[in-house]
Parts: sequence; structure tokens; C-alpha cells
Amino acid sequence: MLSPSSKLMHYQAVVGLAGHVDHGKTALIEALTGMMTARPHEQALGMTQDLGFAHFQDEDGNTIGVVDVPGHERYLRNMVAGVWHLNVLLLVIAADEGWMPMTTSHLHVAHAMGIEDIVVCINKRDKVSAAQLAEVEEQALEQVMDMTGLLPEIVTVSALKKDNIEALKQLLIDTAKMNIARQQHLIAVNDDVNSPHQAQVPLMYIDRVFVVNGIGTVLTGTLAKGQLSVGDKVRCQPANLIGTVRSLQAYHQQLSSVAATCRVAINVKGISRKDVGRGHLITGMNQPLVVRDQCIVRLTKTAATLKSRKQRQVEVAMGTWHGSARLSYIPHTQLARLVFDKPLPLLFGQRLAMIQKGGSGLQHGAEVVWTEYIFGYQKRRLYEVLDHLPKLLAPQSQRQMLLALQGYFETDTSDFCAANEQTYIAPYCFDNSWLTQTMAQIETLLAAGISMAVAELSHHLRVNADVVELLMQCLKQQDKVHLSYGKWCSGQGDNEDDLPQVALDILLQIRQFGKAGLELNKVTLPDGKKWLRQLSHQKYITALDESIYFDMGVYQQLVQYVLMDHQVNDRISMAEIKDRTELSRKYSIPLANRMEKDGWVKRDGDERIILRTWPAQSH
Repeated sequence: MLSPSSKLMHYQAVVGLAGHVDHGKTALIEALTGMMTARPHEQALGMTQDLGFAHFQDEDGNTIGVVDVPGHERYLRNMVAGVWHLNVLLLVIAADEGWMPMTTSHLHVAHAMGIEDIVVCINKRDKVSAAQLAEVEEQALEQVMDMTGLLPEIVTVSALKKDNIEALKQLLIDTAKMNIARQQHLIAVNDDVNSPHQAQVPLMYIDRVFVVNGIGTVLTGTLAKGQLSVGDKVRCQPANLIGTVRSLQAYHQQLSSVAATCRVAINVKGISRKDVGRGHLITGMNQPLVVRDQCIVRLTKTAATLKSRKQRQVEVAMGTWHGSARLSYIPHTQLARLVFDKPLPLLFGQRLAMIQKGGSGLQHGAEVVWTEYIFGYQKRRLYEVLDHLPKLLAPQSQRQMLLALQGYFETDTSDFCAANEQTYIAPYCFDNSWLTQTMAQIETLLAAGISMAVAELSHHLRVNADVVELLMQCLKQQDKVHLSYGKWCSGQGDNEDDLPQVALDILLQIRQFGKAGLELNKVTLPDGKKWLRQLSHQKYITALDESIYFDMGVYQQLVQYVLMDHQVNDRISMAEIKDRTELSRKYSIPLANRMEKDGWVKRDGDERIILRTWPAQSH
């Protein structure tokens, strides 16, 4: 059982304040932290327009960041940028005005973004009677429960008089601790890592970019996941830029490393101010994400007033990014397709909010569940699998989904396979039954006597070519298949891919020459004669004479051309050999001599007597 008293050795958290304009959020932050988040022009307007940041510490010196989000409806997109990464939402309601339409909008958006730790603060309690205050509390409790199904903690304060602020601060600390303890518990239970270091991989949406003279580009945002250290290399998407962390600052302190969840400023070398902006994503070098212009999402929340499921344009807020997209519903599911104006970095399980185009009403909350291309034959099964994903998505949800859909997924660790009694053949985890069936299907295909390249098998099986190559290597180790002329054949035999790379390069070069053959005096080969002898011995190639080499397949085809329609003891002239093979005299005479050495013909003057006919099965 988790409780606020759960011992956390060290933690960092971020609390966000949301609520209607002029309900006292900025004053409340100043009372909590002693910091003014409103900029001078915002103070003059009496309205927060963009995100503001402050922080305070608990009794053990742990830092809790505070984000002030705009309360006016025209800045709802900025509000989303402030709540996507929160540990706790502090919903502020003025006692003298009560619940307002923007309070509803803010709560809808925050809950759609996955925030479930909510504290309700009734501010300005000094301006109303006890009975009025109780009425506002009751109203807030009912609204939050009706909209989210959650039972929030409620505290009443007066920010301007600093009344009951310490109680609010302690409640935020306890709630943040509970949130972090629950996350750690889920990580332990769900084995929430895809590699030994995945938990340390950083993830940060940029909310500001600026240049400091003598220092360079500085990126600020909330590190929502993982760790960052000076000297780390990071990747910025969607531009796919790579930079190096030169210095880090968190809550006005220079640090050598920071960990989630934390407000941070990163001085980065190698990324220019003009190439990045708000909404871009900073990740580790090996973060498993893709950059796509469309995705499938699972709808987690839909506005009560939204009845139509017609295709429409919506505004999408995701992290600190927002822009437009075309929304198309997938019939008979809770799924929809979003097509963006340009490619974006996307993560499995990533939360987003869809807002009415040009308006302020939340239409849907959603989470990304598929980002890859969908083949026509795959759609029905894919939609069925995606529509039945567990309510709480975790990395293993994606892995289980991929096993159910395609039978395998790529991973750099065998942990998931071992825990779920599946088969790991690096770098893939395979569903046991799928692996058995697919191997049997390959054997059946090749047993029919048809040789197939990996690309042909991949197309026939509808399986990724890299996976097919891996399966073929497994079957080869069992002596069930072999590779010949770039195609897989049933049964045992010499395997071209076992050749040293230098020999394989020479073989491929000879094959490219075709009927022109490789003339030793016209090419430079490293240790050429050694490898030519080895390839000839293994019958990959044949030497017409000491300087001309043909691929064995080409040679056998030329032999077939010479012998076709002839019987044993028939005679054939050099002119006929030359015509049948379309070779010059320079090549046709060495070919005839090679055929004599191999027992196909014997020379009699200017003619060749046929000793063997071409096997009927090779016609």
C-alpha cells in the first residue's frame, strides 16, 4: 500500500497550477515559493500568457518545481505545454467566483494528458463566508469526481494573506511523494525497461530556446524521464540533430547531472538556435521513437458534446508542441488516425489532446498506439489488437501487442522473452507458436524444389526481410537449408555466406561479369590466385584457362547451350559452339577445352564429339 510516508531517498517533482484567469494562481505561487512567475508585461495586463516557473523545497531538501499555466482560453495550447509532464495538478478556484468554464477546460485537458494526482485549492477564502466556502468546496468535489472519477484532496487558502499556505505546501509534497512512489512501483511490477539502461534515457520537450553570449544555445524544458549529465550526447527531433551537453542548470544551480522530473536549462554544443524551437524533443541517442507524419491513436476521453464522428481538422497539443492535423475515426473502434502537416517525433503511449480548430474546447484525449506503415492485409487484425490494448499502457504493452500482431519484435535484451517464456534470437524476441509455424512454412516452400532469395521469402511470408534472414541462418545451422547463388535451397550443401568476405567479393565480381568472364590480367584482386583456387575447388567458379574465370552457373548454362538437341557421339564444330554460346573465339575455344577436361566432349580435329548429354532435369 502506498502512502505519503513512503520513504524516498531522493526525488524531484513538478507541480502545475491550472484554473480560470484571475483566480490567483500567480499570487499563490509567490506565496508558496517567494518567486514571481509573471513577467512585467503580464503583471501590467493582470493575466498570465505563457508558462511561468518557480520552485520550493521540502524539509529534506528535495526540490519541487512549480509551473504557472495561462488561465485565459486563448492560451489553452500553452496550458497543455505546461501540464503534459506533471506529477501533480493543483487546480485553483477562486472562492468568490467558484467553478468557471475554463476550470472545466483545464481539468479536461489535464486529465486527458494522463494526470490523476489532483489537488483542488480554493483560493481567496477570506472573501466569502464559511457557508459560501463550503458550497464552493462541494461544487468542486462534485465536478472533479464527475469529470475524472477521482476523489481529490481539497484545501482552502488565501494567497494574498498567506493563510494556510504551509498546509497546502505539505499536501503538495505528500501528493508528489505518493505519485513518485506509485511510478516506481509500476516500473518494478511492469519491468518498465527495454534495456538495462532504458530507464536512464532522457526525454524533454523544449519550451524555450535562446542564445547566451559566450555560452551558446540554451534549451529549457522539463526533463520528464531519465537522466542528463554534462558530456552526454543528445538527439533533437524532428530535425535529427546531435549535440553535446556542455553545462546544466536546474533551479538556478549549476549541476553535473540532473534526473527526472526536473526543470532544466541545457547549454548544448552542436545545435544552433535557428534549427530548434518550442515543441522539439530532446532524447538520448538510442531512444526508441520514430518521426512520422501520421499515427493511430486510442481515444481515452471524448467531450460529452461531441456526437459526430466525421473526418475533421483539429488542433493537436502534444508535449510543448501544438499544430493541426486531420482526424479520421476508425469505424467500430476507439481508434482514430491523425495525419499531421509535417513529420513529428512519436512515442508509443504518448498522450495528446485534440482541441477544436480555432476554439478552446477539448474534443478528445488520446494516446499514440501505432506509428508504422499499415499493409492492407494487416488492417483488420491490427485494429482488433490495438482496440484491445490494456487500459494502462506500459512498454511491455507494446511488446505484447507486437507479438500478437506479427509474432516478433526487436529488442537488445532477452529479459522480456525470459519472463514470458518466449524465444530470444538476438536481436528479436519471438512468439513460440509463430516461430514454429513460420519455420515449418519456410521448409514447406523450399521442399517443393524452388530456390528463393530472402526478398522473395519476405514477400511471400509477409515478414520483415531481416527477420527472414535470421530464420534462414537458424535453419542453416540445423542443416535444413543452404545458400546457393544468392538463393536459399532445401537440404544440405555449401553455403556461399560462409565464405570469407574477400572470397565472397571476388565471387560476386565474377558473377557481375557474366559471359564476359573475369580476365585475371584486367583486374586487381587481393591474394587473387589463392581465392580463385579456393572458389574453383569449392565449384563456385570454373577456370576456362589460367586467366579466364566464369561463375559456375554461367559455365553450366553455356554447356547446356552447346549440348542441347544433341545425342552421344554427335559431332559439333567450333563455329556451332561459337554461335550457340554467342562467345567470341577468344572465349569459345577455352570453353570447349574446359568441357573436354570435364568429360562433356573430346576433340577430334576441328570438331568435338559429344560424350554426355545435358541432364534432362536441367532443361
